[in-house]
Amino acid sequence: MVGGRSTAVGSSIRSPSSGNWARSQNQNRSARVPEWCRCGYHPILRWSRTESNPNKPFFGCSNYNIRGKTWCGMFVWADIGQEESARIADSDRVNGGMKMNLAWRVGRLEDDIRSQKFMNLLMVDVFMMVVCLLVMCYKF
Repeated sequence: MVGGRSTAVGSSIRSPSSGNWARSQNQNRSARVPEWCRCGYHPILRWSRTESNPNKPFFGCSNYNIRGKTWCGMFVWADIGQEESARIADSDRVNGGMKMNLAWRVGRLEDDIRSQKFMNLLMVDVFMMVVCLLVMCYKF
């Protein structure tokens, strides 16, 4: 077949759910998937057809399973990025909770400092009034 790609029993570059051809540049990929394979091409999103991993998505060399072309061996499971994204989302949620807790604690400390400053000012005013009263009492 001229200009076509052949697929072997082990994988497919056709999406099993949508039937559309998918290229890796159109996919939101994890940082583990390289932009280029060692052959100089973008990796292609494919779906496994093996019994051990049925319909499991992976990124592979675009020369994989093409007659007359050697492939570089580039292979990365696509769902690793989803697992990493889930872990990152969990850590972001934990960090967000910590940030909210920290912001609440800082707010409480600022309120405490404001209250302490007010109390110190009030104590100084009361002390000055007492001193003034004592001075006035001794004069008369």
